[in-house]
Amino acid sequence: MRNIISHLWVHLHLDGAAEWKRILQQTRPALASIQALVLALVVTAASRVVGQKATGETVIQKATEQFESSPMKTTSLGSGVFMLSGDGGNITAIADPGSTLLIDSGMDSRVTELSGALFKATMRPVTRLVNTHWHFDHTGGNMYFGGEGVTIIAQENVKKRLSSVQDIPFTGIKDGHYPPQALPRETYSSSMKLRQGSQQLTLVNYGPAHTDGDTIIYIAPANVAVVGDIFSNHFYPIIDLASGGSIDGMIHSLDQILAQIDGQTKIVPGHGLVATRADLQDYRDMLVQVRQRIKVLITAGKTIDQVVAAAPTKEFDAKWGSGYVPPDVFTKMVFSSLVNSGSASLPSEYSLSSGKVLGERNAR
Repeated sequence: MRNIISHLWVHLHLDGAAEWKRILQQTRPALASIQALVLALVVTAASRVVGQKATGETVIQKATEQFESSPMKTTSLGSGVFMLSGDGGNITAIADPGSTLLIDSGMDSRVTELSGALFKATMRPVTRLVNTHWHFDHTGGNMYFGGEGVTIIAQENVKKRLSSVQDIPFTGIKDGHYPPQALPRETYSSSMKLRQGSQQLTLVNYGPAHTDGDTIIYIAPANVAVVGDIFSNHFYPIIDLASGGSIDGMIHSLDQILAQIDGQTKIVPGHGLVATRADLQDYRDMLVQVRQRIKVLITAGKTIDQVVAAAPTKEFDAKWGSGYVPPDVFTKMVFSSLVNSGSASLPSEYSLSSGKVLGERNAR
């Protein structure tokens, strides 16, 4: 696995701690002091991983704990379309009489489990795989499926991101580069059409949003929209600033999606339960309000720390703040997005050199 935390969760699970205890108890009494020390360390680490989230954990630590431990669940959306959840980002499978088209591939550590769940749901081999964006919880199975000859398809920037090392600000997420078999073989720029049995898939990129390589997939006539991490239900999103993501781009893409769907559309979010148009509208409106509040604070000359202290998301935290992106991190992402893009009216004392915000007002 590329992700070190995945290894830690497996090796420091409480069952693992019990096994360590059994082994250590069989060693010589002279090692008793070492036994006590090692056991204490293992139990402490394991308790942190499988118990309550510890203060100061990064986004990647919280996310990986959730992705590694959530049960795999398959939900039928009708017309041969299925959503598989629990394995990192949500995965969509579309079956025709001879094959399965997959949208996203989950975590590398759970790809065997995913493969079994897919076959149980569709009874058809996977022949094509579409990535909604490059993040590890949506592309982790690429190497497995690509190695089996599955054709991987994505927006052209996904291939660029997967081909190099990536580091997402404020999250602790570092990933890449991926081997050749995990990379998309077919790419597009703004739109692409595919057919899977009776279903037509329209792949669209509305410009940088969550990342610079987002794909929204409209499936018709099933009336399903797969939107990737542009929308998580109900969690604050990651805005991948290093990959061209922005709060303005997120809202723009959401407006475009809302214009294309109706009240009966089933929306597969990047994470969380199947959603409705009303859910997506509520999420979009929350983003707009948070953006406006942070713009006002920036215009007033507040630093990033001062904006976080002002708690501009407080009204929405009960509904949207329980995921792996806490309110303060989301606030920092929105702040940085607005400052770096210049879409907020900035006081002259801000520095945008090298695309970075100093975060402190210059001394007078």
